[in-house]
Amino acid sequence: MRFSVLASGSNGNAVYIEYGETKILLDAGISGKQLQMRLQAACAREMSDLTAILVTHEHDDHVRGLTQVCKRSHASIYMTEGTYASLPDKAKLDDESRFHAIREEQSFTVGDIQVTPFAISHDAEQPVAFRFDTPDASLAVVTDLGYVSDRQKALLQNCDAYVFESNHDTDMLRVSRYPWHLKRRILGDKGHLSNVDAGYALIDILPESPVEVYLAHLSADNNLPDLAELTVEQIVIDARPRLAEVLKLKRTSRQEATALTEISRARV
Repeated sequence: MRFSVLASGSNGNAVYIEYGETKILLDAGISGKQLQMRLQAACAREMSDLTAILVTHEHDDHVRGLTQVCKRSHASIYMTEGTYASLPDKAKLDDESRFHAIREEQSFTVGDIQVTPFAISHDAEQPVAFRFDTPDASLAVVTDLGYVSDRQKALLQNCDAYVFESNHDTDMLRVSRYPWHLKRRILGDKGHLSNVDAGYALIDILPESPVEVYLAHLSADNNLPDLAELTVEQIVIDARPRLAEVLKLKRTSRQEATALTEISRARV
């Protein structure tokens, strides 16, 4: 399995995943032009190559480019019925026959990839995160949630790579210029994970084998990449010192895609 985080942040999110001839775009939260440019630059792929488009929820930073991607591909489109019903007008699908409704914890296959959506707590209509499994590797993409439940931790065991939310530093957020209602939303159970939240959740999730964690959805105003990485690493390693030998923390960006990375189940 190979993947690239094409964009990650409050102004746009998208992840590309491929295995064999199966090519998936998870979310389309940047413009169609930017998606095409990043697919070409990082993955040497075109929108027309896509097998499927998956959508986590209806917020603009996840569906901004959905209409353009749909026009430039023949891919099937998967999301929950709640997300589909709540799509903004500019992201409505012209061809409803391409839409496939999915349900939480009901796995389905796209080509050679098994996809498992699961419910998350966020201020959207029926939002989900996803786990992707092939015979060779497993990847989870988990962002836009206020907390990580025990059920979610169980579903996230034994992946080889995680794209995992580390949205904000709580102290930076509390003293920021954000209005109080926005701070309360972000800090709430239907908001976003802080660096500390991410670290403590990962303690219970990460395997003992080599694993890559891509810290995602970092706030431009209330976080810093160095701070997010340091906080998560310190929390995880203090609790599970052996992970210092196998854990690799990676960064994502709002402006550019990560390299197309191959993951495999190289166990220790």
